[in-house]
Amino acid sequence: MPADFDRINQWLVAMRQDRDAFAALYAEMSRPMYTVAARILNNRADAEDAVQEAFLKMLQKQSTDDIQNGRAYILQTVRNEALMILRKRSHEELREEMPDERPDGYAWESDVMMKEAIGKLSPTERDIVTLHINGELAFVEIAGILNMSLPAVYRRYRKAQKKLRRYMNGGSL
Repeated sequence: MPADFDRINQWLVAMRQDRDAFAALYAEMSRPMYTVAARILNNRADAEDAVQEAFLKMLQKQSTDDIQNGRAYILQTVRNEALMILRKRSHEELREEMPDERPDGYAWESDVMMKEAIGKLSPTERDIVTLHINGELAFVEIAGILNMSLPAVYRRYRKAQKKLRRYMNGGSL
């Protein structure tokens, strides 16, 4: 292993007790970490956050003695943090697109035709529509209840919405 790897591994092991080791590791690795994160996120602030989160994760790790290649470990850690930020960002963007009101303004509880249409949806679609409209639950809560991802819940809700609109306009489900 090159001396560079040995030095990084030593700093990685010592950084929780030795501020100088942490500072040296940060000075050596923060720029490559930022570059990895920035290429994934295309956002300067998010890339800086990913680097900070990665360092926090490394500081919280119980033991770094078993790490063979410290440089690879560090870059993988920042990559994972960047991907988590990316997933969180896409969920937030998806949440912003979600409608807050009932589709087409139907009075769902009193509309017999709508109740009939809801009864013809798939069980999962019916659960999502019912929990959102009648239960007034957010899509995030529904995802937790149904053990589904947030994007999957939203897609199925939108699909059910389209089916219901088509049915209410004289079509079939």
